Amino acid sequence: MTSLDSHDDVDDFLCGADLMAAGGCGDPKVASRLLHDDLDRGLKVGWAPLDLSASGLFCTACYCGSAAPESFEAQTEADLLAPGGRMARPLQDAIAELEDYLGAPFAGVLPLETGGINAGGTMDAAANLGRLLVDGDYAGRAIPELTTTTPHLFGMPVLPWAFVDEFGNRLVMRQAASDEFAERLGKFLALGSFGTIGCALVPLTAQQVSQIYIPGTLTECLELGRAVRVARERGSDPVAAAAAALGGWVLFRGTLTGRDWKNTGYLEGTHEITGEGDFAGHSMKIWFKNENHVSWLDGKPYVTSPDLIEVCDGQTAEPLSNTYLAEGAKVAVVGRRRREAYDSPRGLEVLGPRHFGFDIDFTPIETLTHP
Repeated sequence: MTSLDSHDDVDDFLCGADLMAAGGCGDPKVASRLLHDDLDRGLKVGWAPLDLSASGLFCTACYCGSAAPESFEAQTEADLLAPGGRMARPLQDAIAELEDYLGAPFAGVLPLETGGINAGGTMDAAANLGRLLVDGDYAGRAIPELTTTTPHLFGMPVLPWAFVDEFGNRLVMRQAASDEFAERLGKFLALGSFGTIGCALVPLTAQQVSQIYIPGTLTECLELGRAVRVARERGSDPVAAAAAALGGWVLFRGTLTGRDWKNTGYLEGTHEITGEGDFAGHSMKIWFKNENHVSWLDGKPYVTSPDLIEVCDGQTAEPLSNTYLAEGAKVAVVGRRRREAYDSPRGLEVLGPRHFGFDIDFTPIETLTHP
């Protein structure tokens, strides 16, 4: 088992997880507060490989909703509707709710995606429930919709789906017309809960998990975060270190000179970056739906999902969430190759540019960076 034994370990893990979040997953401070509190209370925080001999079911957990800033701010109306206050750990409660519905504790849990608020939040839930956390997830990055995950990609059942928000409201979705309809209903519940809601879903056996999950991603996050920290301590380039640890590329450097977004149930909009240094005279535009999915270099289509596009601080490589990214920031853009599960016609169908409504042919990042 891999353990996070110190606050530095937690910070390294969350840095790596957020660098694989493609700008999504909302406020990165949420998981940080929870995991630091777990360590201070003496809980075991960490993960282990999937045990194929384990009996019982495994589930996944995540927050559903928009990554827009108001989703993470205090809401006066919410406080009036819920005079009893707020709960700190809705993911933990959602897993417990699904266990109660199914009538048995889970053998283990795994994050739906990487990204601090979901990978870290699921880790916190597992620690508090005393459940095994599996080293892996169902996307290998952060994604905006249930229909962009590997359970949908490979046709595994995703229901029943338990919802618990921070105000104590609880529901279980037993049946849906399709995964797309389930995603739509989940987003409506999140909007009703003022932006986000905790979820537990995809109850599967260990054998079923093994057929569709992306193994080792939590270990990858820890190693990535450590590589960035070491580069900072040595005075070398943390951005280059992040790209190397990802097996990826530094795609761009410059200043964020334009930002436009709206809350549609997702955080949707664009960033515009004016190049500096080696990229002077060039520009990059990035479209996001919670996460970054489509980019243009000097007005021409460039890297797109399912390849990963991550915007980070241009000096420290600190991952920058689309929730709070602001004009004037000095940034770098790092990219990495898609996961093998998405390297197929079906993978492009669920996470390629046309899935998001763009009439753009997917071009692999390795072709763009090494033509």
